[in-house]
Parts: sequence; structure tokens; C-alpha cells
Amino acid sequence: MPLQTYPLRILLLAVGTSVLVLALAVSLAVYLNQLQAQAANVRRENNDSWHAAANLEESLYHLIALHRRNAREVEPLHERVQEHLAEIESLADKPQEKVLYQHLDRGFGEYLAEWRKSGTSSRLADRLETQLIPLCRQLREYNCGQVELSEREQQRALRRMTWGLGLVGGLTSVAGLVLGFGLSRGLRRTIHQMLIRVQGASELLSQELPPVEWKQNGDGQADEAQNLVHQVEQVVEKLQQREREVLRAERLAAVGQLAAGVGHEIRNPLTSIKLLIQTSRRDPQAGGLSDEDLDLIEQEIHRLERAVQGFLDYARPPKLQRTACDVSSVVQKTLNLVRGRADRQRVTLQFEEPDSPMILEADAAQLQQVLVNLTLNALDAMPHGGTLEIAMKPNGDFVEIHVADTGPGIAPELFARIFEPFVTGKETGLGLGLVVSKRIVEEHGGTIKASNRDAGGAEFTLRLPRSATPVKAAQPVG
Repeated sequence: MPLQTYPLRILLLAVGTSVLVLALAVSLAVYLNQLQAQAANVRRENNDSWHAAANLEESLYHLIALHRRNAREVEPLHERVQEHLAEIESLADKPQEKVLYQHLDRGFGEYLAEWRKSGTSSRLADRLETQLIPLCRQLREYNCGQVELSEREQQRALRRMTWGLGLVGGLTSVAGLVLGFGLSRGLRRTIHQMLIRVQGASELLSQELPPVEWKQNGDGQADEAQNLVHQVEQVVEKLQQREREVLRAERLAAVGQLAAGVGHEIRNPLTSIKLLIQTSRRDPQAGGLSDEDLDLIEQEIHRLERAVQGFLDYARPPKLQRTACDVSSVVQKTLNLVRGRADRQRVTLQFEEPDSPMILEADAAQLQQVLVNLTLNALDAMPHGGTLEIAMKPNGDFVEIHVADTGPGIAPELFARIFEPFVTGKETGLGLGLVVSKRIVEEHGGTIKASNRDAGGAEFTLRLPRSATPVKAAQPVG
């Protein structure tokens, strides 16, 4: 097929395909919009019914209060109740709603008849409270269930819409494939030799390609060939741009996952604090928050601080401040920090201190952070008691630190991914402690390794160089 006929043929094929896809998309959009509108109308009607029942119940409670005070001016409330009943009647479109409305209307009519005979009395208040109030509650509960049902229906409609959009996207992709296939067949008949190479495409295709060239056969179509080469370059540029967009999307997805984890960690402590404060406000005569409540609030605040600090350590790691430090001193400070929690959990702390000091050129604060992360993980694994062991030994130009516990060990499904972000076997936690610890150890030129002990429990081995510039790079311990 000559290159001169490409524009017309491509135009006809593109227009035909676009018209078909557009017709399908419009039809699907109209159908999905109808489903969404129907679900929204049902949900709005159920909400209105619920509010009408709630308003009726509120007016009945006001009427009961007036009767108990032997008030005379109750006619305005009678009118308001009748308005609510009329609204409920207009919104009652289900059999159960109609039955409840009939009971409410009949009960209120009987009340009015008795009120006209006897006037205001506590007996009328009891009648309203025992006969009409339960009916209002039944109507509200029924409407609440209908609201939840309509919400599920709306969610199903949204899922249908999602699948519909995916279908349209798939059909569009198929149309693009058909269009590309027709174009490639035409090019194969007309173009005899062409080698394509674009600088930068090797990152996308993982191979080296020759530069773009055009070898003519004397048919005088140089302009079309140059135009084709230019179009190919534009396509590759778009591919590179798409690759950058994909990488950016992956980063955003990672940030979203991290934000979800942080939100989960922050929401639970905030809920506990909020419930304590609400309980104290509801019962001010109880004397406010007790010491136990304040202790719980303080613990939840510390939990919030740990979650935020974990996020900051992962997102913005501090720079190393190397000084000569004794590893034994760092371990002792770590054990002093966790000793209170260990005593509460009945966990025995064992530290085999070496005979001579082991001096490292390291950031003592960050090294202590690594040990705190490992010891807290070990305590999480032993909530009902156990033994936490820390041992050190020299190994040439390196120092090895072993942190072991007698807990259940690392789950097999998590073992291969234990140092990946957001991977955790605990119900709470961001899954960033080991990630940050691994980064700190590697910035020191060392390694960290996890294993399960034969006797039970997990063990982490840190291998750190004695100096800031070790003779040989750290290798994993066998």
C-alpha cells in the first residue's frame, strides 16, 4: 500500500472504530447512570423515611413531657404529630412501612379520642410511651436497615460502573490493536528495509537497538520516510513519558500504602482517647478521668509518637554522626529502656557482656534505635513471658550482635519479605521498624540477618565494622 494512501485509510479506520466505541460507551454510560440514579433515589427515600420517623418520635417525647407536667397547650404538638404521620404515609412504599404507619395512625387516633374525653393526664403520657414510641422505634430501625440495604445496592451499582468502564477501556484497546495491525500490514508491504534505534529506548526494552535509518529503492518517497521516522521518534518519546508516569504512580501507591498504615496506627489510639473523654463528659459527677484513664491516655500518646517517628525515620533518615562508642554501653541503655515492659510481661533479659570493651566508630543513637526495634519486636512476640538474649562477639574487623527470643519465631510466609516495607505479622504496626534498622546497619557498612532458632524463637544477627572504612565489604553471616 503506497504511503500516500495512509492518511485516508487510517482516517477511515479510526473514524469507524471511534464511532463504534463511542456508541457503546454512550449506551453503557446511560445504563450505568440510570442504575446510579435509581440507587440514589432509593437511598434518599429511605433517608427521608428515617428522618420522618425520628421527627415523629421526638414530637411524641415532647408531648409526653407536656402531659407529665399537666400542660394544657398540647394542640400545636398534635398538629405536628399529624404532619409527621402524613409525611410517613407519603413515604411508605413498602408493606412493612405501611403496616407500621397504620398502627401509628390508629394508635394516635385512639389517643386523641381519649384526650378529648379526659384531657391532659399522666395516663395519656403512659399510653404514648408504651404504644406509639415502640412503633416509632420499629419504623426507624426498619428504615435504618433499608438505608444500609440501599447503600449496598449503590456500592453494587458503582462496581458495575467500574466494570463497565473497564469494558469500554478494553474495547478501546482492542480497537487500537486492530488499527495498529492494519497499519503494520500496510507498512510491511511498502517498506522493504528499515532499522530502528532510538536513544534511551534500551531502558524500556532492555536491549541495544541501532539508529533509525531509511534505505530507499528509488521510489522517490523520501519525504514520507522522514515523516515516518519522525513519528516513530515521537512514539518512543511517549513511551518514555509513560514509563515515567508509571514510576510516579508506583511511588504514589507506596505513599498511599504508607499513609494508610499510619492512619490505621493513629486512628486506634485516638479512638481510645476519644472514648475516655466522652465517657468522662457524659458522667461529670464521677469525678473526671481516673489515674488509670490518664495512664491509658499517656500510653496511647506514646503509641502515636512511635507511629509518627517510624514514619519520619522511613521518609527522612537522619545522617550518621559517627563517634567512638562502646557497644556494651549501647546494649545496656537499650535494656534499661525496655526493662519495665519486660518485667510486666514476665520476660527475662539476658546479656552476655564481653570481657573487654568492643569499640565501634558508629552513630550510637541510631545503633541504639536498631536494638530498641529488635528488642521491642521480641517483646511483642512474647506477651506471656519468655527470655530475651543479647550476645556479642568479635569476628575479625567486625563485631557481631545477636538478639534472640523464645517466641513463636518468624512465620514462613513472612520470612523472605521480613525486611520489605509494610510487611508485618502484628495486628498493629507499620512494618517499617526492620526496614529502618536494615538501612541504618547498611549505612554503617554492616549487615543484618534474620533466622529461626532450632529451639524455637527468632534471632537477628547484626554484623558491624569496627571502623568507618572497613577493609572488606560486609558479607552476610553463613
